[in-house]
This record gives sequence, structure tokens and C-alpha cells, in this order.
Amino acid sequence: MIYGEIKDLAQYKGISKNLDTAIDYILSGKYKDGVVGKNAIDGDNVYFNHPDYPMTKEIKDAFFEGHKQYIDIHVVIDGEENLGFTPNPEMKLTKEYDAEGDYELFEGEVKNFFHLTPERFVMFFPNEPHMALVKVNEVKKIRKVIFKVLV
Repeated sequence: MIYGEIKDLAQYKGISKNLDTAIDYILSGKYKDGVVGKNAIDGDNVYFNHPDYPMTKEIKDAFFEGHKQYIDIHVVIDGEENLGFTPNPEMKLTKEYDAEGDYELFEGEVKNFFHLTPERFVMFFPNEPHMALVKVNEVKKIRKVIFKVLV
């Protein structure tokens, strides 16, 4: 997991070709013009999902998910959200891995929260359970994208 300022993303280049593609795209700011749904950058190697103004939620209504094939990079365009994280060994698997959707679900106690604003990002690697869309102060709609980077 990596959390930081978008302006500093370039320091993570060199880990993989696909991650470099995603970083360059994020730094270009083009994701702000994405359409609702899936936005291809390099086929299924690198793309981003743009949900239609998702609503943040109370922590009791949120859930942990993990992936095995893709790195997730969460970027907020408008608004703010908290993302929860707990190391995998401390989680209880509640839904077995779905290879087609590249996800599995977990339950457990949030050990860390990362506060996302339009200036920040958080990157979760495979097998790092995370909880998205947790409210900051109050429940509200935000605008965000989630980059999917094939490992």
C-alpha cells in the first residue's frame, strides 16, 4: 500500500510498465475527463473505473475487498473520502475469490484510515484488503476514479 500526494507519484515509476502507464496518465490529469464506467488506457492492462457520483457511507455500511490480479489506485476528483486498511492476516474471508471480477470480500476491524482529497492518492496492491467510500464528517456524493493496473 502506498499513500501520498499525486504530485509525488513519479517517484514510484520503474516498478512495472503497467504502473508507469497509470502514473503517467494520472499525472496528465486526463482522468478528470473520463466517462462514467470503464475507461481503457491500455486495454485490460491499465484502465480506470469512473463510478457515477458514488455516495460515501457510514463505516458500518462499508466492506473490505481485495484483489489478486490488479493494483487499485484510488483518486478523488471532487470531494473527499476515507479508505480503510487492515493487513490481510488480520482479516476474515467472507466471500471466496471471484476470478472474473478479481475480488474477494473480508470482514475485520479497520486498523488505518487514509484521507483522500483531490491532491492525494492511495494505491493498494494484490492481497491488501481495503474499504472504500467511508464518510468524512457526513455522508455525501463524491466524484472519484479507481485505476486498475494488471500485475
